[in-house]
Amino acid sequence: MIKWISFALGVALAVGCETKPEAPSPQPVVQPPPVEDPLLIGRTLLRQKRYADALKVYGEARKRHPQSGEVLATLGRIHLALGQPEEATQFYEMAVALESDQPEWLVALGNVHLKLSRYDEAHATFAAALALDSTYAPARRNKAAVYSKQGRLGDAAHEYERALALRPEHLHTRFNLGLVYAGLGRYADASAALQQVLVAAPENARALYTMGEIKLQEGDDEGAVGYFERTLAADTTYAEAHLQLGRIQMSQNDLVAAAERFRRAILIEPGLAESFRLLGQIHLRQGREAAGEKSLAAYEKIKQVEGDIQRYRERLRSDPDDTEAHYSLGFMYNRLGFTGVALPHYAQAVRINPAHVRALNNMGNIYLRTGHFAQAAAAYQQIVEQDPEHVAAFVALGQVYLNQQRTDEAITMLNRALALDANWLGAHQALAEAYKRLGQIAKSEEHKRMADALLRKQKDDQ
Repeated sequence: MIKWISFALGVALAVGCETKPEAPSPQPVVQPPPVEDPLLIGRTLLRQKRYADALKVYGEARKRHPQSGEVLATLGRIHLALGQPEEATQFYEMAVALESDQPEWLVALGNVHLKLSRYDEAHATFAAALALDSTYAPARRNKAAVYSKQGRLGDAAHEYERALALRPEHLHTRFNLGLVYAGLGRYADASAALQQVLVAAPENARALYTMGEIKLQEGDDEGAVGYFERTLAADTTYAEAHLQLGRIQMSQNDLVAAAERFRRAILIEPGLAESFRLLGQIHLRQGREAAGEKSLAAYEKIKQVEGDIQRYRERLRSDPDDTEAHYSLGFMYNRLGFTGVALPHYAQAVRINPAHVRALNNMGNIYLRTGHFAQAAAAYQQIVEQDPEHVAAFVALGQVYLNQQRTDEAITMLNRALALDANWLGAHQALAEAYKRLGQIAKSEEHKRMADALLRKQKDDQ
């Protein structure tokens, strides 16, 4: 009996200890990978100055943050960098409309107006920003810049002084105030402002150069020479300093040294017309009439566009990534025949905006004319990749291939051009040459006849 009880108890205990079947353990929930906010990606791209990529990313950011003034304003900034100021204006205006209490968007909009010489609009926009916050220093100093551009130097000085009171450490404001004082003939005040800039930034070439100009106005040629030489020590490409040193040497009748200074200025910056005029005068004084007349003719030619050149150079000083300023300078230098100076500006425009077809086309044309066929081909290929209907680029690419003895490839490109425009004279002329090289005389003569017919039509239309 005892054994049975023990057995029964053992069973009871066993039953009592038996566990119920366990439910399967829940599988861990796999979270989808976090989607990075395009704003973060876009800011990184902007820091890297990859504006075309940033434009796409901020387009996505706009979908995710439709009520963000920051996104709209940044799109304005990107369009401005890409050389699209009207699109930039629209985005800044949308940012202002969305967040009308943010003076920074108004200042950004005003800066576009200022860049485009729309001074009344710029003034109104900066004034509106100051109405929101009278202590907002960027609006104050940019309003001063408008007055300076309009020649209202007294008003400009007043606004710069107020901006400087708000931000005493802002060197650019102090420098601009020094410029305005110099323009007003207040040389002692100008020198004091500029010396403070130089204490903080001893290698500031613009401040050094302006001090040299002040010394000239004060009749201190020796002091001016010292500052101009310091300018060139800080920046060897400061053409204006060479020009001023040449003037001083010319006044001292050191014509050989002066002429060398003017040549250096021209080599660095051919947009300074005065360098050509003074060099021409030296040539005439030396009895070199042909050289003198050539220099003076160049002076007259450059003088017509010098104001535009200086305006775009000023834009680049305030914004080195101003695509349109680079392109415009390249275009003007190219028209003046200074292709060596034009090319770097076109290259910068393309670096900032790889889709800048006009800059690519002009680069390609320069390379083609100067026999740099590989570089020309690269430029034209970039164009046709972005614009498959760019007839002129296909024709130019065909001409490059002809020069490289790549006749079959040239024919392909030229026929693609004619498929887009059957009456493109240059394509027919180049195909006449290409087929002649291959011994296909009938095709060559056919394109020659078509080219001649187009030439006759052009003459009849004139």
